[in-house]
Amino acid sequence: MVDSSKSLARSASLIAVVIPIKAFEQAKDRLSSVLSADQRQLLARTTALGVIESVRPASLFVVCDNPEVSQWATVLGATVVHQSEPGLNSAVQAGMTAAQSFDRVMIVHGDLPLPRRLRELLESTVASNTVTIVPDRHRDGTNVLIIPSGVGFKCHYGAQSFEAHKAEATKLGLAIETVFDDELALDIDTPDDLLALPTQWLEQHHITLF
Repeated sequence: MVDSSKSLARSASLIAVVIPIKAFEQAKDRLSSVLSADQRQLLARTTALGVIESVRPASLFVVCDNPEVSQWATVLGATVVHQSEPGLNSAVQAGMTAAQSFDRVMIVHGDLPLPRRLRELLESTVASNTVTIVPDRHRDGTNVLIIPSGVGFKCHYGAQSFEAHKAEATKLGLAIETVFDDELALDIDTPDDLLALPTQWLEQHHITLF
């Protein structure tokens, strides 16, 4: 019988997790029609914390440009990478550079409300030349991306990033593992995303819609 805790510990020594997190008070503006400013901050903190807890004990690199997020992440034991240029791709690149001593890097968004299966991805074994991609539920964006370090992979977050990341892997001659997972595919950007969550999740985390 495999000891999952030992398996995860081995994986954690080989893979780093990069999580870009924007200022909590600026997060989730597209939810302003259904959530108050305080509730949007609460949601952003709750999902980010859930992601962090789901990947422990992996080495964490939180990329941010906000003192509050920096202090919050430090308390949680993450290495804080200060973002010097705006934009998600710049943030991710800064995190990848900081984590380059690891064999692989997992890049995951902080707004995944159902992140428990991230642990399975950390424990999974793939060939060293493989890029693992978990698309969002619309199969447009990229919610989780695992790439080998030192291969020159350039991230393309934004519209149609799922296809762009597959094309980048192909260009570099890397194998592609696509993981379609209903839980990890759900990120919270729009009111429809919130409605896709189980009601009990909202109640448990004290998220109240207008």
